[in-house]
Amino acid sequence: MTLIYAFRDEDGSWHGDPDAVVLEPVPGAGTLTIPLGPQEQPCLFAGQRLHVLYAPCDVEASQTSYRLDNGESLPASWRVHELLAPAYRLPPAPTSLPTQPHPRPTMPEVKLEFGDPHRRYCLTAQPAQDGRMELTVLVCSSDGIIHGELTGELDPRDLSDIGRLITAAARACPTPEPPRPQPPATTAASVKRKAAHPGAAWTAEAEQHLRDAHRAGSSLQQLASDLGRSENSIRWKLHGLKLAPYPADLVPTQPTETAPKQPKAYTVEEKRKAHPNAYTPWTDQEEKDLAAGCARGVLLAQLAQEFGRNEGAIASRLMKIGAVGPAADEAREFGG
Repeated sequence: MTLIYAFRDEDGSWHGDPDAVVLEPVPGAGTLTIPLGPQEQPCLFAGQRLHVLYAPCDVEASQTSYRLDNGESLPASWRVHELLAPAYRLPPAPTSLPTQPHPRPTMPEVKLEFGDPHRRYCLTAQPAQDGRMELTVLVCSSDGIIHGELTGELDPRDLSDIGRLITAAARACPTPEPPRPQPPATTAASVKRKAAHPGAAWTAEAEQHLRDAHRAGSSLQQLASDLGRSENSIRWKLHGLKLAPYPADLVPTQPTETAPKQPKAYTVEEKRKAHPNAYTPWTDQEEKDLAAGCARGVLLAQLAQEFGRNEGAIASRLMKIGAVGPAADEAREFGG
């Protein structure tokens, strides 16, 4: 059953059951404006516009539903209902307009860059919805070769605490352990027989072998050979299992001693020559247009050209927004 299980007030504090076990990958979100009431029956959140989260979860449901600002009515957990119920037991609001909460200040776009002779670090922060910001961090070599990327949304008020957390993690990070012994060849052979060609469905046994072999230090070529799949398919699966970065932006694998190869160098500027919108945040309208194009039957390569992004970025976004159409089918098999 889908419940409103937690909400954030205008001071940024969370209430209700924010630690509930959610039964969906991504919970729903919306806003709920609490009306003002008479002084003799005050409510802690009166006059506030709350940010609520809802999803099927493991908490007990109350018998009361609340109407979100978009008109959708959803039941609340008992804890959320206990916190919000006083505002809804009040008599009808007076005819005069309630006092509106103070609007959040508009966050400016921020661009920062620093580095040394070997590394260059670039940070871009742009305003997002509900007062949040979209943060992108790129790690490049001195000649512009991309070595890493970090992207996500957060509340600007949490940025300083996250910075301290990252600093503490860097100090506590242990020296990488040496590669562990390779798993027995018999295990890889048994998995290979069950997935001996690209595009075959991944079994639980194959996924577990991939996890174990990757953590043991197996190379990309060895994983592809063991599992009977292409290297791109292995990259996408490692990304899906949260064991590796987004495949489209991986730095090429280091050359082996038997067949030395130079890594392919590329920069943000060079990528934008072919894909003008590379590394730019997606807008809500772009996502709607992308889903509509996919539903009309436009293929992955055409969508990449239309939106100025590479096919990997289009495939990832199609999967994220749950688009339906031939291009979404291509996205599920992309790189396989």
